[in-house]
Amino acid sequence: MAVSFHVGILPNRPLDEFTDWIARADELGFGGVWVADSQSIFRDAYMALALFAKRTRSMELATGVTNIITRHPAVLAHSFATLDELSGGRAVLGIGVGESAIHTIGQRPSKLARLEEVIGVVRSLLRAEPVEFDGQTLEVSWPPRNVPVVMACTGPKSLQLAGRIADGVLFQVGADPALVRYARKNIGIGAEQAGRDPSDIKLYQRLACGVAEDREAVRTEVRGYASVAAGTIYSAVPRDDIPDDLYADLKRMKERYDYQRHGDMNAEHAGLITDRILDAVAIAGTPEEAVPRFRELMDLGVENFVLPIATKHPDQIINLLAERVLPDLQDPA
Repeated sequence: MAVSFHVGILPNRPLDEFTDWIARADELGFGGVWVADSQSIFRDAYMALALFAKRTRSMELATGVTNIITRHPAVLAHSFATLDELSGGRAVLGIGVGESAIHTIGQRPSKLARLEEVIGVVRSLLRAEPVEFDGQTLEVSWPPRNVPVVMACTGPKSLQLAGRIADGVLFQVGADPALVRYARKNIGIGAEQAGRDPSDIKLYQRLACGVAEDREAVRTEVRGYASVAAGTIYSAVPRDDIPDDLYADLKRMKERYDYQRHGDMNAEHAGLITDRILDAVAIAGTPEEAVPRFRELMDLGVENFVLPIATKHPDQIINLLAERVLPDLQDPA
């Protein structure tokens, strides 16, 4: 199995501070960069992706993820057509119902039926086909662009929808193999409903991650993004699929979650990430500890790992992943 690591970023600092280490990740063979789109908290995702397009050669360039509340389908189609043209065909539309971008403007996440409708509209526009949407004819004047649509999913209904319609699935259910089996099962149900071969759907597992020789220091830093993953799992995964002791810890953290400090390692709610939560939702520790945990997930059929690296020194973690983890996960030649 050919495993691929992708960088996930929360653009919570000036964009110039990201560009050098994203370029380095591209040189080291990382498969892509996924940028969170949350206008009230982070720098603009689309500006970041445009910068990265000019500093990289082979990485996929994806939103990790955008939504259909703050982004109209015509805007999505034009933005991704432009990014795909700029990058020579490397754009990936990562899309979901919305979370922090929505909560911080007082809105509610979109319904899955609406998301399915909008994905169909965006695909038509990217094929340069006129399409009706909310009583209006929309069209894009660009030449057609074949941009893959990857749905971000955690709940069973969204996973099944992705299995029916998406080119790929970005699932965030944590690092517990039981939860990965839950995700794969529901993707397979959706694929079967649509008469699709599940192997045709590209799987990306979004996973809080940090590796360092200083085990305790990196585990402390990873708690910031782990709180994002933990909250998503608590809200979307069915209660019966979450172990009782983990559920109690997740509930305690989620009740005090502050969306204005989404993913912040110094937020109060990050301090409520127990070791039980951290090990269920993240791979965090030394490189030697990380290798068997990634292998465990690869044995479940996961090849692409999107690793949000929201720590003080992301470049150091990228180097360690490339030099001390990834080589031990590749099939021998």
